[in-house]
Amino acid sequence: MPDQTPTSIIKARDLHKCYWVGTMPFPALHGINLDIEPGEFTVLAGRSGSGKSTLLNLIGALESADNGSVEVLGENILAMGRDQRTRFRLQNIGFVFQAYNLIRVFSARENVAYVCQLQGKGRKKSMEIADHWLHEVEIGHLGYRRPDQLSGGQQQRVAVARALASEPKIILADEPTANLDSMTGRRLIHLMQDLNRRLGTTFLISSHDPDVKQAAGRLIKLADGQIVDAWDNIPKPPIAPASACPVENLPLTKRLRNYLREARKKALNKRGHKMNEDQH
Repeated sequence: MPDQTPTSIIKARDLHKCYWVGTMPFPALHGINLDIEPGEFTVLAGRSGSGKSTLLNLIGALESADNGSVEVLGENILAMGRDQRTRFRLQNIGFVFQAYNLIRVFSARENVAYVCQLQGKGRKKSMEIADHWLHEVEIGHLGYRRPDQLSGGQQQRVAVARALASEPKIILADEPTANLDSMTGRRLIHLMQDLNRRLGTTFLISSHDPDVKQAAGRLIKLADGQIVDAWDNIPKPPIAPASACPVENLPLTKRLRNYLREARKKALNKRGHKMNEDQH
């Protein structure tokens, strides 16, 4: 009998990511392995600094990893060039950001239509699509308003409509309720659950909001850049920065600056040593 197990829509393997502040390394992810199946409503939960946003950014091809692989819809997105990633995101992934990221001078309709125009659709068709999705998120009557004329919850609904307008297979939402009151946040999550059920769109949401975690079809717990069974039971200590963040992964400009700084120190030490010898 053939295997009926669905193919993962997102697959991450041995994923490592390190950030640098100057020449100081800060490990963010430690060997993440993750599979998300089509149509799941999954929540990445963990306190601030656990690696939730970093993991979303890697899956969404917004950042590069230091080690490991990420396959989305069977494509190795970390192996893509910048332009190829941009095209892939535009066709396959919708984003809902904590800070909404709406264009302030555009109306709600224009914000939603913009992503359709980026896909090459005409203005008239893009506006029709925008009207449809604004109606789906229950603010079709507010399409003419600019973001500063909308409440936080309404702006986030515009962001959801914009994410859906490109008809993506995957929606990534980073702390979508963080700037909303509890009632508005619950309404937004119920809306996203309804869209997930009706459209079959895969949702991957990062949040530490208890209401969002309770709504999860699947809850994935993160702590110190690792997936854990429980937040008080981290399976291994965090990897030492020296091994998790090898200096060869330091950005080139910072490596060059560090090299020049060290060369200057050596030159100054050599000059001081020579002056001491001359005095004797």
